[in-house]
Amino acid sequence: MDIYFFRHGQTKGNKEKRYVGLTDEGITDKAAQKLNSINSPDVDIVYSSPLKRCTQTADIIFPENKAVIINGIKETDFGDFEYKNYEELKNNPIYISWLESGGKITFPNGEDTKEFKMRCEKAFNEIINDMEKNNYSKAAVVTHGGVIMSVFEKFYGGNFYDYQIKNGDCILGNFDMNTNRFLNIKRIGNE
Repeated sequence: MDIYFFRHGQTKGNKEKRYVGLTDEGITDKAAQKLNSINSPDVDIVYSSPLKRCTQTADIIFPENKAVIINGIKETDFGDFEYKNYEELKNNPIYISWLESGGKITFPNGEDTKEFKMRCEKAFNEIINDMEKNNYSKAAVVTHGGVIMSVFEKFYGGNFYDYQIKNGDCILGNFDMNTNRFLNIKRIGNE
């Protein structure tokens, strides 16, 4: 199976380097223009996070496909860090501890990192099962950076941060049902 993982177009919060988790903001006009120039790959189905920035991105890149919403692929809940940036948090001792942990400790009043990764794994398995059931060989998943990093860390290997991509960019993975892993991946820059 060939699965294209698109990170949503840039939002105002992304541009300001904010932790945009469950804040449901749309993409900027500039991002929409850039996404309009993407030559969309031919896919059997499009899956999307329910958050506006993803559904807008899916509608622009894949105007012929109505996206199937998968709740499990929405971004993590950043808790007390939600919609804040480094400048606003740099003197917060809890934030400093979080940074020093490599992002491995739970966000205060937010989603547990391990639970987030398990949610992403479960949602990806739901996508794979749906693709197999419907005999789809090519799909697109329009989601968030953290979800993409979690899925590839689990199903391809390496470190979570190995799979950071820019807004509007894509990672194409060739998934093998027999091994339940990606055999290879290719990064595709767009925005």
